[in-house]
Amino acid sequence: MNLPEFAIKKPVSIIVAMLIFITIGVISILKLPLEMMPDTSFPGLMVQIPYPSSSPEEVERIITRPLEDVLATINNLESLSSTSSSSSSRVHMQFKGGTNMDLVTMEIRDKIDIIRNDLPDDIENIRIRRFSFNDRPVINFSLALPGDLDNLYYWSENYITQQLERIQGVANVDIRGIRNKVLTIYLKPEVFYSSSIRITDLISTIRNNNINISAGYVEEGPMRYVARVPGELKILEDVKSLPVSNKGLTIADVARVTYDYPVKEEFNRLDGNETVRFQIYRASNANIVDVCNNVKDIMASIKETEPELQGMNVIFYRDQSEDILRSLKDLTISGIIGGLMAVFVLLFFLRKFRSTIIIAIAIPMAIVFTFSFMYLYRTVFTADITINIISLSGLMMAVGMLVDNSVVVLENIFRLRQEKQYSPLKASITGASEVTMAVTASTLTTLVVFISLSFMAQSGFGRFLKDFALTISLALIASLIVSLSFIPLAGSRLLAGKTKEKARWLVKLTAVYEHIISFTIKNWKTKLLVVGLAVGIFFTSFQILKNIEQEFMASSDEREIDISVYMPRSFTLEQMKVLFKNYEEILLSRKEELSIKYLTTEFGVRRMRQGRFRGGLELALEDKGMSVTEIKERLKELLPIQAGITYEYGQRYGRGGHNRGITVELIGLDYTKLTELAPVVIEKLRTVENVEDVTSDLEGGDTQIMVEVDRQKAESSGVSSQMVARTISSSLSERPIGKFKTENREIDIILKIQREDGFSEEDLRNISLPTQSTRIPISAVSDITYRMGSTSIRKENKKSKLMIRINTKSQGMMGISDDISSVMSTIQFPDGYSWSLGSGWRRFQQSQGESGLAIILALIFIYIIMASLFESFTHPLTILMTVPLALFGVAIIFSVTNITLNTTSYLGILVLFGIVVNNGIILIDHIRILRKSGMGKNESIVQGGKDRMRPIVMTAITTIFGVLPLALPFLLPQFFEAAGRRAQMWAPISVAIIGGLTTSTFFTLIFLPTFYSISDSVTAKVKSFLGFKNANI
Repeated sequence: MNLPEFAIKKPVSIIVAMLIFITIGVISILKLPLEMMPDTSFPGLMVQIPYPSSSPEEVERIITRPLEDVLATINNLESLSSTSSSSSSRVHMQFKGGTNMDLVTMEIRDKIDIIRNDLPDDIENIRIRRFSFNDRPVINFSLALPGDLDNLYYWSENYITQQLERIQGVANVDIRGIRNKVLTIYLKPEVFYSSSIRITDLISTIRNNNINISAGYVEEGPMRYVARVPGELKILEDVKSLPVSNKGLTIADVARVTYDYPVKEEFNRLDGNETVRFQIYRASNANIVDVCNNVKDIMASIKETEPELQGMNVIFYRDQSEDILRSLKDLTISGIIGGLMAVFVLLFFLRKFRSTIIIAIAIPMAIVFTFSFMYLYRTVFTADITINIISLSGLMMAVGMLVDNSVVVLENIFRLRQEKQYSPLKASITGASEVTMAVTASTLTTLVVFISLSFMAQSGFGRFLKDFALTISLALIASLIVSLSFIPLAGSRLLAGKTKEKARWLVKLTAVYEHIISFTIKNWKTKLLVVGLAVGIFFTSFQILKNIEQEFMASSDEREIDISVYMPRSFTLEQMKVLFKNYEEILLSRKEELSIKYLTTEFGVRRMRQGRFRGGLELALEDKGMSVTEIKERLKELLPIQAGITYEYGQRYGRGGHNRGITVELIGLDYTKLTELAPVVIEKLRTVENVEDVTSDLEGGDTQIMVEVDRQKAESSGVSSQMVARTISSSLSERPIGKFKTENREIDIILKIQREDGFSEEDLRNISLPTQSTRIPISAVSDITYRMGSTSIRKENKKSKLMIRINTKSQGMMGISDDISSVMSTIQFPDGYSWSLGSGWRRFQQSQGESGLAIILALIFIYIIMASLFESFTHPLTILMTVPLALFGVAIIFSVTNITLNTTSYLGILVLFGIVVNNGIILIDHIRILRKSGMGKNESIVQGGKDRMRPIVMTAITTIFGVLPLALPFLLPQFFEAAGRRAQMWAPISVAIIGGLTTSTFFTLIFLPTFYSISDSVTAKVKSFLGFKNANI
C-alpha cells in the first residue's frame, strides 16, 4: 500500500497527522528565532591596536612586526596580512574552513599576552574583531538635543543607557559621540624649559605617585588582613601640588592643570545637529523584533516622561526588525500571488472550481509544514536554522515550486476522471499512484541540486546558501508529502460530479502538438534535423553567455548612500565646518526631491586617508522616489566643485552598484624596492583600455619631519638618541600618560606643551634637553629634514605589499583582468618580487570555480537519482540532453535585462537545472508506462506527449508565476517602490528560472520525444549487438 492509497483508505489517520504538523508549524512560526542574517562566522579575524600620533614606519617596527611573529604560529592559519598606518596597526588572519574561532580567539589573546611587555607602554587597548553578521547591532539610533550638549551627554550616560540595558534580550549598549572630560597638564614652555626637569622624568613622577596596589597579607592571630598602598591622585589639588624637582617646584609651578572637555576636533551631526549615537546588540537567541520594539517603546517613554528631554529628537536607523518584517510581508504577498496564479492556471486548464479549492488549501498547508520541519530539524539535530532574510528568501523562491507536485497529481486524477470516466475514488488512487515515482524523482532531482550547493560554501556568499538551500529542500519535502497524501484524499472526496470536456482551444493545441511529434519522429532525416537544431540552439546560447559581463556579486538597491569627501592637508577645522555646513544646507533643502530620510555628516582633523582629510556624508533614503543610481547622479550635480576637494560615492557595506574596481598587488621583501617598481606599473596600467584612473598607496602620504641625531654631538653633550626620541615623543604626543579617578569613572591624564597656534618646526627645534650643566635645544644635537612618507605599510605573510587601485568603466571583471594581465606580463620583475590581482579578483575566481563545480556535481547527482529510479542508464541521459537547451532562455533574458553572470546568477542556473529535468521525468516516465502496457514505441511517444503536455505546461506556468513577484521589481522598477527593488539581489535566480523554464518547456515538449526515440533505437541496436536481450541500459 503506497502513500496515496493509504491516505484515501485511512483518512482519519492522515487528517490527524496533518493537524499535528499544522499545529507544530503555527507554534514554530512563533518559536523559531528571528534574526537579520544566519549566524555565520567567517573563519577570519582582525587584531587592531590603535596608536595615534605616530608614523607607518614606526608602527610597523614596534607593533606590527612583533604581532606578526607571534600570530604566525597560530594553528590552522591560512594567510596573515597586516596594515601599519600613522594611527594603528591591523593584522588580518584567515583560517581554514571549520576552524573553531572561539578557541582561536583565546589562543590569540594568550599569544598577545606573551609579547605585551615588548609593545609600547602607552597602548591603551588591543581589539580582536571577529567577522560575523550577528555581531552587528540590531538597531541604531541617534539623539539630538538642540543647544544643550552637556545635558544630553549626562542623560545619555547616566540614565538612558541604564534603561536600555534593562530590556530583556539586550546584551550590550554601545554609546558614541559622548565627549568625556579629561585632566590636561599644559606645560608652560618658558617656565618648564628654564628648569632642569626632564619631560620623561615628569611623566615617571606622575605615574609613580598615582598607584593603588595590593602589597600582600598581614596575619595577626586568627585574623588575616590585606595590606594596600593607596597612592592614587584623588583630587585636582593632588595633581597640582605634586613635587617634580628637588628645588621645591610642583606641577602647578611649571604647568596649568585643567579638568574640562578637550578641544573638539571631531564632528558627527544628524540633520545639522550634534548627536549622540546608540548601537544596541541583542543577546544570543533573543527575538530581534521584540528587542527593537522594546527599545523604541523605552525611548518614546523617556522622551514623554522626562521634562528636560522634551525637545530631544530620536532617529532610528539600520533597524533589522524592519527588514525581517518586510521579508515576512513579501513572503506573504508572494505566497498569496503564487497561490492565486496557481489557482487561476488550474481553473483555466481544468475548468473545475473544486480543483482550485484543493490547490488553494495545499499551498498554505505546505508552507506551514515547512516551518514545522524547520523547527523539528532545529530541535532534533540541534541545527542553528532560524527565520532570517536568507531562509525567508528561500521560502519565497520555493512558493512557485510548492504546487508543482500537487498540480501533477491532481491533473492526472482529473485526466482519468475526464477521459476514462473513473470514479473519484479509483481516479485518485490510480492517478496518484501512476505519478508517484515521477513526482518523487522530480523532488529528489531538485533536492540533490541543493546538496551540491555545499560545494559553494567556501566563498563569502556561499556560507549563506546553507539556510537558503535547507529551507527550499524542506519546502519541497513538504510539497511532496502534501501532493501524495492530501491531494488524493481531497480528490477522492471533492472531485465527484460531472467533469467538463477539455476546452476547445486545448483540444486543438493538443492536436497540433500531436502532428509536430509525429513529424519529428517520422524518420531519421527529421530526427537529425531536430538534433541539428538543438545543437545550434546550444551553441548560440553559449556565444551569448560569453558576451555577458561577469562579476562577483549581484547589485542591490540599498537605500543608503555614503559620500566620502577628501580635503587637502592644508584645510583647517574652521574651513571644514563651513564646507560641511554648506553641504547640509544644500541637501536638507532638497529632502523631498532626493527622498532623504535623514542626513549624517562626519568630519574632523583626525580623519585621514591617503594623506588627506576625509569627511563623510551619509544619506538614508525613503522607500520611495528615485533609484539610488538616479539620486547619485543628482548629487554629483548638486555638490559644489572646489579646488582640492574630491568625492567618492558608494553604499554601506559595499552593497549596490557594479564593482568597477580591481586592484593589483606588488609583493616583495623590500618595501623601498616596491615603491620604485610602482610608478612603472602605474604608467603601464594607465594604457589599458576602459581604465578611468589608477591610484596607489604611494599617493597622499604624510610629509614627515626627520630628526636625525648626530651621535658625536649628542655624546659630547651628555645626551643619548633615546633621550632625544623620548623627549620629542612626550612633547608632541597627546597619548594619555595615566588615569585619574573621578566620582563616576576613570578619565585620561594628558600631558602636552601649551602652544597657542600648534607646534611649529621652530618649536620642535627649540625643545629643550637638560644636560648636567645646562639645557640645550634639540637642534644642537640633531639635523632636521623633510621627506614624504607612506600612507600605510602593508604586508602579506610577512612580505611587503603595495596596493595599486584601478577604477574601470563598465567592462566586466573578466575582460578587464585579461587586459591587465597582458600589460603586466610585459614588465620584468626582479627575483623575489611578483604581482597578483587583488582579493576581489581572487574571490571572483573562487566563486567561479565553486559555481562550476556545483553545476557539474548537480548534473551528476541528478543522473544518479534518475538512473536509480528508472533502472536505466540511457533514459536519464536522454532527459539531461534538454538541460543545455534551458541556457538559451537564460542567455536571452540575461542579455535583454543586463543581468551579469555572478554568484547569484549561477545559483539561479543551478536551481533551474533541478527544475528543468522535472518536465522530462514526467514525460519519459509516462511513455515508459504506456510501453509496458503493450503500446508501440512511436504510439507511446505520441500518446505520452499528448497526455503530459497539459501538466508540463501547467507546472511550468505555476513555477514561473511563483517566482514572478521576486523578478517584477527588477524587470519593471518603475512600477515598484524602492523597498521592492531590494529584490535585485535575488533577481538573477528568479529571472534565470523564468527565462530558462520558458524555453526549456517548449524544447522539452518538441525535442525530448525525438531524443527518446533516437536513444531507444540506439540502445536496442547496442543490446542486440552485445547479446543483451532483457537488460536495462
